[in-house]
Amino acid sequence: TPASAGGKVSEMGWLEFAPREFRPTVHVVASSHVLAPYLWSDYYPHDWLTVLKQEHCRFQLDVLDGPGNSLARFALQGHPYHHPEGRDVALVHFQDEKTTLPILKDLGVQVLHMRDAQESQFEKGEDILFDGYAVIEEEEEKENEEKKSDEDDARTFFPLQEAGKLAFRKDDRFFATTEQPLPEGMCGAPAVDSDGKCCGVVEGIVPVTHENKALAGSAAFMPSYVLEAFVEYVERQMLQELLPDDMFQMCVKTKKTNTIGGGMFKVSDKGDVDETTMEESYKGMADEIKSKLSKEEYEAYMAILEDEKEKVKDLLIKRGGGNISEIMQEVRSQTLAVQQMVHDQYRKQHEKESAPPSTDADASK
Repeated sequence: TPASAGGKVSEMGWLEFAPREFRPTVHVVASSHVLAPYLWSDYYPHDWLTVLKQEHCRFQLDVLDGPGNSLARFALQGHPYHHPEGRDVALVHFQDEKTTLPILKDLGVQVLHMRDAQESQFEKGEDILFDGYAVIEEEEEKENEEKKSDEDDARTFFPLQEAGKLAFRKDDRFFATTEQPLPEGMCGAPAVDSDGKCCGVVEGIVPVTHENKALAGSAAFMPSYVLEAFVEYVERQMLQELLPDDMFQMCVKTKKTNTIGGGMFKVSDKGDVDETTMEESYKGMADEIKSKLSKEEYEAYMAILEDEKEKVKDLLIKRGGGNISEIMQEVRSQTLAVQQMVHDQYRKQHEKESAPPSTDADASK
């Protein structure tokens, strides 16, 4: 999910800077070749795919209970995000997330959270559960028999879970052995660890004829730390598409420096906070904010900062200095103030852009 678990500014998810009503809280992860087969000619060497483009595609998510039994179907947005380096993974989002998520919960569909690679290292031999769908190809109809349009896809999908064990690693791709090779249709399925966290996404299955017998038939999956980097890349891109450039650059500056305004706190060689520099940083930030807000908004925002600044000074006096990480944790409310300011600015601009143009009659009132 986009929301972060940390208290530092740099640990905020990119989409936390966007107002809740304009951003998703979950990502739908899928194989890139499923969402955009026209990008994968090695997989699909069909001539008609050469003229297919994104605008010709529609996406949906089905919740299946047994072969061919769809419990529910949900529309997805028509703009998937593909991996910038060509990995076979993509993200897409629900058209109506607010309505969809409660229904999915009632159907027993669990939203997975990614494994934190820093807190839980991968270990050879650990248990991995692959949770996806298998595909069964129905027998082809007679060559001369004409099919109806809704029967062109003769495949049947059914839920499948397959247990495996982590066995090998090569660069940023992991391999797990399974009792039977994963069947067709499992690409894009989550790899789930013993804690119920998503530790990866299936990218493919090593052919059973592979010359390396130890690898033959193994499930190849993208580890969670690679997936997490991709999610961060997508969320940054989504925020950039959503916000005006000046607001986006303010968010970038905030995350990059782990401070509000790009440098509120400065640390000496001993790790102490320089109070004089802090005052200068406050002033610089105030000047920048003043140019973007109305007089009333500026005064209200600065009142919040002044209150927080006094709290920071009190901490510095009591401790005779301080560690920047600890101070950033304790002034989280300032981060929330910046976040709220971005939200309010965006909402006002969005309302202004969405308002119908005034007529002559309106203008004369």
